[in-house]
Amino acid sequence: MNRLIKDSVVKLAEDLQLPERVFNIDDLPWVPFDDGEEANCYFKPLRFDLATGTWIYLFKIKSNQVLTRHRHTGGSVVGYNIKGQWRYEGRDWIAKPGSFIFEPPGDIHTLITDDEEVITLFILGGSLQYFDEDNVVIGQDDIYTVLKKYRDHCQEMGIEVREDLVY
Repeated sequence: MNRLIKDSVVKLAEDLQLPERVFNIDDLPWVPFDDGEEANCYFKPLRFDLATGTWIYLFKIKSNQVLTRHRHTGGSVVGYNIKGQWRYEGRDWIAKPGSFIFEPPGDIHTLITDDEEVITLFILGGSLQYFDEDNVVIGQDDIYTVLKKYRDHCQEMGIEVREDLVY
């Protein structure tokens, strides 16, 4: 390949690629994920990819909680458990610190925590659909509702929104 063409191709690739993102997660707020007087779940946003609908966050759940039955649509869920233990009702595994979790899209489950706060890194796409006891969808979250929760929380708390998390 001609040197000029090769240099042009390299320059074009460099111009189109996303810039690096490096930040300290301690600088990001814990945002209430659920509604109510006192939240049981919080998230710390790490990335919102609007092009693919993929969102990455740390998810913190208080001890001894049962999260609403839910289903992930639109893609698989990848998790890495950092702190505490959790499981899905009716399953024979427990996510402990250091556990890697893969969930296929469409799986319906109820998350249960033990006697300790849980923090898990999740990478997911699509939406979360919440179910009642009759298997009726009673709510839904996706990248846009979670991004709105983050922005609303920052505004309410007087925290600067980190727009560099949206890429």
